[in-house]
Amino acid sequence: MALRTFDVTALAPERFGDFAGHLIEGERVEAAFRGETTTVLFTDRRIVTVQVQVVISERIETTTLSYRAVRQFSINRAADGAGRSELRIMLESDGHPLHLRADPGTDFGPVQALLAQRML
Repeated sequence: MALRTFDVTALAPERFGDFAGHLIEGERVEAAFRGETTTVLFTDRRIVTVQVQVVISERIETTTLSYRAVRQFSINRAADGAGRSELRIMLESDGHPLHLRADPGTDFGPVQALLAQRML
């Protein structure tokens, strides 16, 4: 899979329903982040990326990433809270991390807890 770096903002829980068509029955979104063309959903079962591609015609690509494939992750933020926050998720058999960059003040803490639970 190609380099995946996305500039995102946290998606409010009331907007999670907008992506119900990408979920399976009974699946819950725990956290979500939206960029210009990409949304990343962290559900109780998997990580889902939804990318809108507009080159010749509009296409929507949905990719599922298994929590079992997560080998490590890191969160970087400025100590004073003024800089951008970054979340990098390394996946097995993939040299390019899923890299989310967010505006100052974005809290990746809930995602960190979710990833840590799923890695046990």
